[in-house]
Amino acid sequence: MKKNYVNYLMAFFVLLSYQAFSQVDVTFKVDMSSETVSADGVHVVGSINGWNTTSNPLTQEGSTSIYSATIQVNPGWHEFKYLNGNAWGTEEAANLPCAASNGNRFLFINESGEAVNLTPVPFGGCNDASTGFTTTFNIDLSNESSLSENGVHMAGSLNGWSTDNLQLVDQTGGIYSVELRLPTPADYPVTYEYKYLNGNAWGTDETPDASCEYVVENNRLITVTSSGSIINDVFNGCSIILGLEAVNVANPIRLVYHKNTRSIEFFNLDTTANITSIRVFDINGKLIKNKQQKETLSGETISFQSDTNGIYFVQIANNSSLTVQKIIVH
Repeated sequence: MKKNYVNYLMAFFVLLSYQAFSQVDVTFKVDMSSETVSADGVHVVGSINGWNTTSNPLTQEGSTSIYSATIQVNPGWHEFKYLNGNAWGTEEAANLPCAASNGNRFLFINESGEAVNLTPVPFGGCNDASTGFTTTFNIDLSNESSLSENGVHMAGSLNGWSTDNLQLVDQTGGIYSVELRLPTPADYPVTYEYKYLNGNAWGTDETPDASCEYVVENNRLITVTSSGSIINDVFNGCSIILGLEAVNVANPIRLVYHKNTRSIEFFNLDTTANITSIRVFDINGKLIKNKQQKETLSGETISFQSDTNGIYFVQIANNSSLTVQKIIVH
């Protein structure tokens, strides 16, 4: 019995050592320039500290308006918020793209073991679009027979699998979008596990095809390696990741851009029968063009005469597949 006790004790200390080793130093920063700082100080609260409002005070950085604190955090997803004080009732009220509708900010710490300096965020607001780690999610529900009056939502490890605090915006033609902006660096890989709901409660959630590349046990599981990536999903279907640097998508359809007319032309037309939609997204993931129900792409062109120069993504869907190509309008 004594031997078993010693073994249990050793295992306990090994577990504690592993947990301590796996934790990462994360520096939280908030800009209080628009606030009158409380005499009780500025604090951070969340799953990082058991939602304790007093355990992690932040310190002013010199004479600046930035307050910061370095905290050891376990890898994985966390929710947190800042307090201008040290009690509930003094918390900020941030929202998308950096927080869910409950005001909880998103944070992911990966398994690299690297210390992380978070981008300073304004109290109650989001960091600038050119900072942090931004990912745009688009979900295509055009094949659904009806759309819920409760809206389209996203649930995942980033928001504690809540079904009603992360609602997507209706773009057009059955496409819904949301931009998520994390305070981690732009080159800090982030793993998203999530799914969509045609509504705001369990029972309205999708069951993505298990044969899809980024589906594990009925959840979508995607690691995004660079900020600015766009993820195009199909409700109950598969995912395509569009990075800003390259689009590695097998595609039998060839597009040619004609600079003189600022338009694209389609080739390999024998592979393009029964097209259900042709959609064009800008680099921010916004749907800007939408053509429905094309029996063939023969003779089809898309004009960019009224659009600015830049990178665009052309999504072509038929009854059995979804392909995407990147073009540069100039």
